[in-house]
Amino acid sequence: MVPWRVVWWAFIGVAVATTLTTPASRDVTLHVRRAARKRRHMFAALVALTALHGAVEWHHLTTPRTGDFSGVALARSDAAPRAGALSVIVELDGENFRLTLHGSARNTIRTVKMGDVVVLDADRVAYDSRRLRFSAGRHVQGELRNVTVHATAPAPTPWHRAANRIHELVDRGARTMHSDDAALVRGLVLGDESRQPSRMTEAFRDAGLGHLLAVSGQNVVLILAALTPMFRRFTRWWRLSAALGVVSMFAVITRLESSVVRAAVMAGVVQVGYAIGRDVAPLRALAVTVIGIVSLDPLATWSVGFVLSVAATAGLIAITPHLGGSIFSATTAAQLGVAPFVLLWFGSMPLVALITNVLAVPVASLVMMIAPPLLTIAAFVPDSVSELLGTPVVASTRWVWWVAELGARVQVPALVNGVGWVVVVLGIAWRARRR
Repeated sequence: MVPWRVVWWAFIGVAVATTLTTPASRDVTLHVRRAARKRRHMFAALVALTALHGAVEWHHLTTPRTGDFSGVALARSDAAPRAGALSVIVELDGENFRLTLHGSARNTIRTVKMGDVVVLDADRVAYDSRRLRFSAGRHVQGELRNVTVHATAPAPTPWHRAANRIHELVDRGARTMHSDDAALVRGLVLGDESRQPSRMTEAFRDAGLGHLLAVSGQNVVLILAALTPMFRRFTRWWRLSAALGVVSMFAVITRLESSVVRAAVMAGVVQVGYAIGRDVAPLRALAVTVIGIVSLDPLATWSVGFVLSVAATAGLIAITPHLGGSIFSATTAAQLGVAPFVLLWFGSMPLVALITNVLAVPVASLVMMIAPPLLTIAAFVPDSVSELLGTPVVASTRWVWWVAELGARVQVPALVNGVGWVVVVLGIAWRARRR
């Protein structure tokens, strides 16, 4: 009578809670032994059930319902350009399919945003195993063909409507900017790179700055830091509720990107620990976050964004203390954290990223802080005033873009690039040993 997912989520909540709280005991030794035994048992059960859960989710992913469909679908992404067409992920009866329209038919979904309703007729076709490997992280199981869209409607849920209004507000505030500048602002603030020209995206990735186009933990930290003075006026539990509400809404605004979900959950773990009087160590918070997310969604391990986000955060936590607190140290730590996966998936990791990040990240952080309030004001004033308000945002984004273009043009031979990274790793090891 109770959906199995509810039971599963309740179990995950208990498992994660045991890592943050332990029962009191007069005997310290007995307390430690009981806590350790309980955690081992809970962790073993969690691993076994997560493996079973992963098998169930993968089977569900590979066996979608196919054939004719006629009815209501929910958009699970914004409509975005895709190889000369418009594409959007839609949910049909609990299963995700990619809807792609060409030619004049694109106009029927041009304004569709995440959470909106789409009434359509289509044929459901399942992906083969090769395409599933690339779409599993987003739970996309197939594509729709012979599509006829009859109507679209705004999102029925209030949080999706609020998030879509914020996207529209950013667009209205950036209306006087050049299209490329506005697209880059959306990438830095909202993590939306769908409107960016391909040469811009390639330049950022070649310069090792691709992470700036995907909203991540940096944005969550900046938001919580900006709101901390206000949160301090609240009581402990009101402060926790406000912090969790802010990070949850920000995750919805940024379209539940895997890196943002990781950052939001980790921020929630830290906030809960603080509220119950338990200072959660960063590495432990990351471990609890990964266990929680992978337990609830085993297919998250197929998401490139999630894996790189976890690896970069682990690098920041484990390596930065040996290098100091400078931007260069943080950049080096994050790059080394993601190095195994970047080399495995992309084949190279530019050494120039150590320099471009130092030049671009501070300015990009400035854009993330000043763009939202300035664009909000610019959305309700005349164009001349809006253009004036957007001047510092445009100047900052062009600096970041210029650094990306310059870094992409620096072609370092593969041998020199490899030797450079070896020297960096040896330097870190030597410094850590001295400490």
